[in-house]
Amino acid sequence: MNRFSGWMVGICCAVVLGCFAIPEMVWAVEDADCFQCHGEADIKNDAGRSLYVDAKVFAASVHKDNGCVSCHADITEVPHNPKLKTVNCGECHAEQEEYAKSLHGLALAKGDKDVASCDDCHGKHDIRAAKDPLSSMSPVNQPATCGKCHSNPELVARHMISVQHPSDAYMQSTHAKAILAGNLKAASCSSCHGTHSMHSSQDTDSSVNRMNLPKTCGVCHPAVVEEYAKSIHGKALAEGIPDAPTCYDCHGEHDIEASENTGSSVSRENVSRSTCPRCHDDERVMKRYGIETMRSASYMDSYHGMASAAGSKVVASCTSCHGVHSILPSRDSASSTNMANLVKTCGKCHENANENFTTGQVHVLPSDPKQKALGIVRLIYIVLIVLTIGGMTFHNSLIMGRHMLGKFFQELRGKDTYKRFSLGQTMGHMVLTVSFITLTITGFALRYPDTWWAQAIFVGDYGLAMRGVIHRAAAIALVALSLVNGIYLVFTKSGREEFRALMMWPKDFFDVLRNMLYVVGLSKTQPRFGRYSYVEKFEYWGMWWGTFVMVVTGFCMWFVNIFLKFLPKIVLDIMALIHFYEAWLAMLTIVVWHLYYMIFDPHTYPMNWSWITGRITEEDFKARHPLEFERVTGKDAGDDPHHGA
Repeated sequence: MNRFSGWMVGICCAVVLGCFAIPEMVWAVEDADCFQCHGEADIKNDAGRSLYVDAKVFAASVHKDNGCVSCHADITEVPHNPKLKTVNCGECHAEQEEYAKSLHGLALAKGDKDVASCDDCHGKHDIRAAKDPLSSMSPVNQPATCGKCHSNPELVARHMISVQHPSDAYMQSTHAKAILAGNLKAASCSSCHGTHSMHSSQDTDSSVNRMNLPKTCGVCHPAVVEEYAKSIHGKALAEGIPDAPTCYDCHGEHDIEASENTGSSVSRENVSRSTCPRCHDDERVMKRYGIETMRSASYMDSYHGMASAAGSKVVASCTSCHGVHSILPSRDSASSTNMANLVKTCGKCHENANENFTTGQVHVLPSDPKQKALGIVRLIYIVLIVLTIGGMTFHNSLIMGRHMLGKFFQELRGKDTYKRFSLGQTMGHMVLTVSFITLTITGFALRYPDTWWAQAIFVGDYGLAMRGVIHRAAAIALVALSLVNGIYLVFTKSGREEFRALMMWPKDFFDVLRNMLYVVGLSKTQPRFGRYSYVEKFEYWGMWWGTFVMVVTGFCMWFVNIFLKFLPKIVLDIMALIHFYEAWLAMLTIVVWHLYYMIFDPHTYPMNWSWITGRITEEDFKARHPLEFERVTGKDAGDDPHHGA
């Protein structure tokens, strides 16, 4: 035996002796050894995280032939150290280098615990090929996988991510619908954002940076991007102009829809009303590049715009004339809006288009100083309308005024009239009228400060302060009037009589039915009313209800600091909302109900002056309050055809 053979024998003996000396040593750890623990019971680590591994799931994964220790390389014996090293996917996958330079990888390197690592996207023991329908990275499942983080409101807010719920938006898009229909080549999350080399949209290397979007979208839409590159928009973007529209400016980001869909930003309805005007009506941006604005306004003023607003599905939109992706300035000979090409462009819709279609500007507004002919015609007609309608209004106002004054002086002189209201009642009604109108104007001026009348009355901080003072003063007047009226009704004899007359009785509800039956011709007789009809009673008690609600809610807002000491803010918000809608209810009730009976009722027109004079003509007394007329005068009111009118 030579020296080499002796060394070999010695080594072999040493190994054998070593094995006997260390009985715990194992030659290799098999997957079966791992599943004896991890596949039988739901064991957990110190953090409470489950360490259970389903053997069948692992057997279906892409790593089924690798074995557990190919990833968990620091396991050399069973049982093993519970604190294992983090699996390094980069030992097998070169994509780890791309990930390390990505937005996710850089954040992970800084210790950000929210950021997605390999297993967050691909899974752990259930990793499948991206083409596998059950893979978390399959195009069908990517929205849910990415949405675990990007549709998490707390995580999005914590990291100031500007896009909220992108996965939900994407699922409404034409891309998602195509994938769900079986077209797995349609764009998914990774198609646009990349797989491992994802970057912020602000990063010039990002596939979704606005400068790179045409290239990204061009992977699926090469012909469209080729057209876009030759257009004025594409050329401007290539020159680095930041305001130049790129793909998502028109089509949107995640919720891209087909142009045939009415909800799409590039649909026939929306492209002219919102998508194109978003840039072309922005005076700040258009002024920078010397482009005229108001194109949208002139379009909407044309037949095309009006027909579009009416719901036409065939009328011309912006893209019908200017093109879709190959938009060029009109000075370009290849542009569809170039003078030499206009007949052909208009001829797409107008069969008999000729040279007259190209004469004059297309986008015109009568108010445009450059349109002198239109401006002259517009001015002539404005003057004509003012003089004609103004003259008619003046003429009819004189006639109406004559009738109003005639009836007013008839009631004022007291000839053939009866006293209906006392001086105190008429004065109270006057206070109510003034305070109500004041409250309405000052209240709605605060709620609608941009209206022309609000800006004309209450100008600047001083005007705003005065509005508040006037509003509160009118509120105090209304409260005082309500207290006086309440005292009068309870503590005076005439007031108690008035209270009984104002009370709602069963007869009033039947009178409503009888009156409606008479109006529609189902009854030949009208109800006969006493001192107050059901109309006046409804109004009176409605006034009390409205006053109570407005006073309570108004004082809560007036003394907000005291209010919030005892009740939460949501109660104050409810009070403010009630105050606002009760104001609308009161105002509309007066306009629709009260003014009709005071002015527009044919038997009252042009005015029921009893709210000022306190008197009523014998004719109106018989017609409107026959029962009261008979009680007061002892005379028979007769069968006046206008009873109850």
